[in-house]
Amino acid sequence: MTATEERQLRRALHGTLQSLSPPSVPLEAIARRGKVIRRRRAGAAVGAFALAGIVAVTSLTLRGSQLPAVPPAAPVVTAGPDGAFASGTADGHPWRLAVQNIADPGYRCLPAIVINGTDADPVYPAPGNAASVALGQAVRGMAFAFIQLPAGVGGVIVNGDQNVPAVIVNACGYRYHLVGFSYSLTGPLRITLAKPYPGWPADVFVPTLTTPGGSTQAEGLWINTYTYTAPGVTTSATLASGTLPGGQGWIIKLQFGPGGDCYEFAQNSLGSAQMGYCGPVSTPAGPETIMALPLGFGAPGVGATGYAVPVSPGTARVRAVLDNGSSVLATPRIVDGRRYVAFVVPSSRSLHRLIWLDAGGRVMASTTAVPQYGYTQFQP
Repeated sequence: MTATEERQLRRALHGTLQSLSPPSVPLEAIARRGKVIRRRRAGAAVGAFALAGIVAVTSLTLRGSQLPAVPPAAPVVTAGPDGAFASGTADGHPWRLAVQNIADPGYRCLPAIVINGTDADPVYPAPGNAASVALGQAVRGMAFAFIQLPAGVGGVIVNGDQNVPAVIVNACGYRYHLVGFSYSLTGPLRITLAKPYPGWPADVFVPTLTTPGGSTQAEGLWINTYTYTAPGVTTSATLASGTLPGGQGWIIKLQFGPGGDCYEFAQNSLGSAQMGYCGPVSTPAGPETIMALPLGFGAPGVGATGYAVPVSPGTARVRAVLDNGSSVLATPRIVDGRRYVAFVVPSSRSLHRLIWLDAGGRVMASTTAVPQYGYTQFQP
């Protein structure tokens, strides 16, 4: 570069620096500007401190999230006003489990678990209780079960692949925590908790019916874990008593509870001869179970058949018509808010027809399909 070119470049740079220099400012304005700058710096310092606090809190939160998480509470599933807590289809038939009041109107509320509106299992809230039932030819090869769970258990797993959530049901002033499901009678049944729960094993015991066939007399009868141990469930009462024409005394008793409607027909004088059997618990609007209990009193030709029938709320009398045209009139007895009639037919006679009468003596229903032993069900 020549000396002349160097002088021209210096002048150009000097002009550029002059144009970039700020204009002259009075001293007072400079002092005010200094105060503003100090305030801005102070604000920036406070903002930086606050930001550091946010970063610190965020850091603590992130570190806390790396700790083992507390298991979330089990989801709350509540049944509707109808008390239904499980439903589905089995053998092509819909089924439904619900908790409902099975006492007659006007009496103390009596809770029970029912299937399809009938075949009741009167149980109170008792975690650990479980039961199953089969309906025979009505639903072939299938059975149904429920389990009462602690409030902290969210559900169970059936046979390793069916997740069944627990449902809360409020009935008769009680609070139930239930799961319900169907299962096949042709294979094993394994129930496990969906999540571990203190004091409970991983496998949950459910009394099962494992034979697809079997006696039809077991249809509609629940098998409970707490059949005779659940508090406040079982009720006993005498339904009827009397004397046969030959002078033999008799008595028919009822034991009502999770085991079903269980009847005992006994010789009253000595009590040595007796016959007992259990039948399904009917609901007020469901079919009525006609139970026959034949009993011999020792001597040939001496004996009788005791009959017991739970009846609907509108029933005032039941007339039992015998094969010779004579009849016995039975009046209902109230047991735990439910109506029952009981009577005896001497061994020399047989029962031909049952007639249900209302308070005005009008016929409500009648049937000739009466058993000689065991039970049948009839819908009035």
